[in-house]
Amino acid sequence: MRSAERGLSLRLQSFSQLWLMWRLLTIIFNLIGAFLIFQFLRYKYLDFRRSSDSQDFWKFKRHKYVITVGGFLIAGFLLIELALPNISPLVDEADRLHFNTIIGISTALAISSIWAVYLRKLDIFDPERWSNILVVFVLGCVTPWLVFPISNFINYQLGFDLNGDQWNDFIYCVVGIGMVEEFVKLLPLLVIIRYKHVVREPYDFILYAAISALGFAFIENSMYIMRSDFFAINARALFATVAHMTFSSVVGYSVMISVYKKHWTGWRFLVGGFLIAALMHGFYDFWLINVIAKQYDGLTLIFFLLTTHFWFSMKNRTINASRFFNPHRKLINDKLRYFLIFWLSALLIASALIIGIAHGKTTANGFLRGQLYGYGFLIYYLSLSFSRFRIAPKMLSVGQKVFDSVIPNEPSNTDSWGAE
Repeated sequence: MRSAERGLSLRLQSFSQLWLMWRLLTIIFNLIGAFLIFQFLRYKYLDFRRSSDSQDFWKFKRHKYVITVGGFLIAGFLLIELALPNISPLVDEADRLHFNTIIGISTALAISSIWAVYLRKLDIFDPERWSNILVVFVLGCVTPWLVFPISNFINYQLGFDLNGDQWNDFIYCVVGIGMVEEFVKLLPLLVIIRYKHVVREPYDFILYAAISALGFAFIENSMYIMRSDFFAINARALFATVAHMTFSSVVGYSVMISVYKKHWTGWRFLVGGFLIAALMHGFYDFWLINVIAKQYDGLTLIFFLLTTHFWFSMKNRTINASRFFNPHRKLINDKLRYFLIFWLSALLIASALIIGIAHGKTTANGFLRGQLYGYGFLIYYLSLSFSRFRIAPKMLSVGQKVFDSVIPNEPSNTDSWGAE
C-alpha cells in the first residue's frame, strides 16, 4: 500500500514538474511575444508621427499583418459564439467516425499544402514543375507504410524497444525511430535525382527532400489528428511537420554534396548527413517519449527553434548556389512572411471551428484561447524566421560559418550542375 502511494506521489510530482516547466517556458516565450508586439506598436506610432501623407499611412499594405490577424481572431470568436452549437451535433458514432476521417485527412492535406507552396515559392531561379512535386509527395505518402515492417523487425526479431531506461530509449529514438524514418523518407529523393533534367540545382535537393517529408507527415498527421479528436492540429502543423522537413533537408543537403563530389569519398557526406539527421530526429523525440525525460520536454522546444535556423541556413545557401542565378530575380520576404502568417493563422482559426463542431461551443472557445497562448508566438516566430532570405551569390548569413565544419560548401554557380 505504501509502495503504491509512493509511486502515485512520484507520478504526481513528475507531472507537477512537467507542468511547471512547460508553463514557465510558455510564459517566457509569450513575454517575448508581448515585447515584440509592443515594439511593433511603438514602430507604428513613430511611423505615423514621421509620415507626411496621412492618407498613404492608412493604406492596407502598411497594416496588413494587424488587419489580417485581427480580422481572423474577430471572425473566429464571432463564428464560435454565433454559428456553433452548444453541444456537438455528431451524436451518432458513425457520423462522428465519418467526420473525423474526412476532416482529419483534409486538415492534414491542408497542412502539407501550405508548406509545399512555401517551399515552391523559394525556388525562384529554376522553378520545379508541380507535377514533379506531386510525384515525390505521393511517393512520400507511401513511405510511412515501410516503417511498420522495419520497426516490427527491430522490436520482435532483434528484441530492441523502448523500456523506460533513459539510455536505451535515447538509442532507440535515434536508431529505431530516427534512422528508420529518415531512411524511408530518403527513398523518394533518391528516385527523383536519377532524372537530371528534373534536379538541376542545389536547392532542388532540399525541396524534394522536404516534399518527401511532407508526404510522410501527411499520413502521420492524419492519424494523429484523428486520434486526438482534432486537438493536435496546430501542434502537428507547427512542430512535427516542420521538424520532419528539417531533418529530411539535412539528408537532402548531404545527398547534394555527395552527388556534386563525383568521387568515391562522396558517400561519407551522405552517411554523415544521414547520421546527423537521425541523431537530430532521435534527440527531438526522446524528450517527448521517455517517462523521465518528459519532465524536461521543454528542451525539445528549444532544440526545435535552433533547428529551424539550421534549416533556414541550408535553404538560403542552396538557393544562392544555383547555376541559374539571376540578380534580377528577387525573393520578396514580405510576401513570404504574409503568406505564412495568413495561412497558419487561418489554420488556427479553422482548427477551433472544427473543435466546435466536434465538441461544442464552450470547448472551442477555450481551445482557441489556449492555442493563441501556446502557439501565437510560434506562428509569429516561424513566419519571421522563414522569411529573412538574402539573395546574393555565395552569400553567407550570420552564424552560417558555425555549420561549415559539419556541412561542406555547395557547388559554385559556374559548375555545370545537373547538365545533361
